[in-house]
Amino acid sequence: MAMIYCRECGARHSDRAKSCPKCGYVEFDTSKSMAIYLVLLWFFGIFGVHKFYAGKTNQGIAMLLMTVLSFLLLPIFVIALAGNEDVFVFLLMPPMMLLIGVSIWAFIDLIIALCNIKHPEKIFAANK
Repeated sequence: MAMIYCRECGARHSDRAKSCPKCGYVEFDTSKSMAIYLVLLWFFGIFGVHKFYAGKTNQGIAMLLMTVLSFLLLPIFVIALAGNEDVFVFLLMPPMMLLIGVSIWAFIDLIIALCNIKHPEKIFAANK
């Protein structure tokens, strides 16, 4: 058992406490499940659904926009470049780089979630 400091009032309390005994500040939402987070991350990781579940809405929106934009741009580039093979690879790079970037982001989130499976407070942010 380790002692941590409350983010709201600065008082020391146990890391196992669900809230600060002095001010009542809840460090994270205890109603959320790591199992559900991991399932959402595994199946819908590139869409950022797990970020919305964890309360990190801005990151979820960023992941969703990157994925949707790459899926929208990819067919446009393929149709526009169907006859010209010389610039085909070069012009397909922007949507592919977006998709690869968001896939790497989701994979890193998976590694972080698996490493912190016993410490959900590191995954689920306090919404204040």
